[in-house]
Amino acid sequence: MKFFLSKTEQAILNLLWKNQRWMSGVEFWKYFNANGKPCKRQTINTYLTRMTDKGILVKNERKYMYTYKKEEWDQKKANEIITTMFDNSLKNFIVAITGSRKLSKKEAEELKEYLSQIEENNP
Repeated sequence: MKFFLSKTEQAILNLLWKNQRWMSGVEFWKYFNANGKPCKRQTINTYLTRMTDKGILVKNERKYMYTYKKEEWDQKKANEIITTMFDNSLKNFIVAITGSRKLSKKEAEELKEYLSQIEENNP
């Protein structure tokens, strides 16, 4: 699945979102080594290449930037989960995440209101 990442890949993406600028492999390597995750430069380069091949990062010479803003990423990841694990059904997803837990009246009303808004925007 394209939108599921290893811990290191997620850390790379989080660092890019935090800094909001192009970063080099050396900068990632220095960051990980300075923050208790010692690794080789080649290991970082392998992660960066994989993420670029997946379309998650773009490369400009020796620097990398995210393809998706955090909000876009979260939406794509959620859509991938619903599509692949819940037969593309939002209802099946909601049933699975609530399980035997009951919604409070407030939660149910908020969900109804949200679904009404979605329905109005998508005739």
